Amino acid sequence: MKYIGVIDCNNFFVSCERLFRPDLVGKPVIVLSSNDGCVVARSKEIKDMGIPMGVPAFQLKDMIKNVDVEVFSSHLSLYRDISRRVFSVVKDILPIVEQYSIDEAFFSIESDSLSSLQERCVLISSQVERAVGIPVSIGMSLTKTQAKYANRLAKKAGKPVILDESWWQENVGTVQLRDIWGVGGQLLSSYREASINTTLDLYQCPKPRLDKLFGIAGLRLQAEISSQIMYPVSVFKIPQKSVTSTRSFKDTTNDISVLKDAVAHHIRETTLELREQHLTTSKLQVLLQTSRYGDYALRGGVIEVDLLVPTDDTAVLMIEAMRLVERFFEPKVPYKKAGVVLGQLLPTEQVQQSLFPQIISDNNKLNTTIDEINNRFGRERIQLGKHSLVSVWQSKHDNLSPCYTTRWTDVAVVHAC
Repeated sequence: MKYIGVIDCNNFFVSCERLFRPDLVGKPVIVLSSNDGCVVARSKEIKDMGIPMGVPAFQLKDMIKNVDVEVFSSHLSLYRDISRRVFSVVKDILPIVEQYSIDEAFFSIESDSLSSLQERCVLISSQVERAVGIPVSIGMSLTKTQAKYANRLAKKAGKPVILDESWWQENVGTVQLRDIWGVGGQLLSSYREASINTTLDLYQCPKPRLDKLFGIAGLRLQAEISSQIMYPVSVFKIPQKSVTSTRSFKDTTNDISVLKDAVAHHIRETTLELREQHLTTSKLQVLLQTSRYGDYALRGGVIEVDLLVPTDDTAVLMIEAMRLVERFFEPKVPYKKAGVVLGQLLPTEQVQQSLFPQIISDNNKLNTTIDEINNRFGRERIQLGKHSLVSVWQSKHDNLSPCYTTRWTDVAVVHAC
């Protein structure tokens, strides 16, 4: 029989920090969001203290004043690198893997014995932890929705959990509707308004009524909890619709050169991602936003331009972005955030030739050379569009851990006694 599984890194951001700080194992650890704004990751010890996800950082002082808590700023480059290592190991072990997020992936596997499947799941989790050092939870069932619930149970149990069809038939009445994958917030309220209060209610709801109330999405959810696969595991990556890079500033600014410097950074980041994925863009959006809590909350916004020819050229997009900043900038407005969104993406090999070759840039060799130098000597060693020597627009990262895996000077050193 074919089963679908979910492999999920436990408290992933916290586990990444603990990987190079084993002294923190068993101690309360918090990871904050970009600009040290709010809590985005918690160790089990923090969860047991009742500190919720998303609580603003300024409120933490009162919550943890009598507890020795280690607080980290988000270190996304470290987390992405550890994620790459984890799922590289997973893909070597399993034939069909669909990475769902930075710390989670679906996989499919065939087995005629639940006991042998349980043993294999234990072996997989131990192989990942031994190879990378990150603990993982594995839940398995017959559909993605069921597997997500099994993974939820696995995190609590501390071992792999496998739920077969007979388990669902016997226990569907005990499963809370809010614990089902994709049901939450407004959708959960909509189900309750329709008198669908439990997973059993959804399981037994007549299909015509469910179709009338919730359409194809409701029917698919019902099928998934009934062990019918609606979302198969796929190794084919769904094409991106856009590439985004944004960042909040540590302090507000009304200096246009600072805004240009920030936008230039985001252009370099997004165009590099385009070239790595062999994509081009024909729509550029620049975001200049103010604080949501100040007197200028309604100022700022998004300005965009459509490009005549799809491109991945940093220089071309940089010129257009600077024009947009100059058009949109208001001198006395304190801006808090800037960013770039590239849309209408198209694979490089599908770009049509233009009737006007003079408008097509010919910077391929330049971009390739810059990418190779930066890849060899360090990210952004060469930068197009740099306006200042000091990046005063950078986010607040007062508790950033070292670049253990991406910078030679930060590589951990072990001293033998």
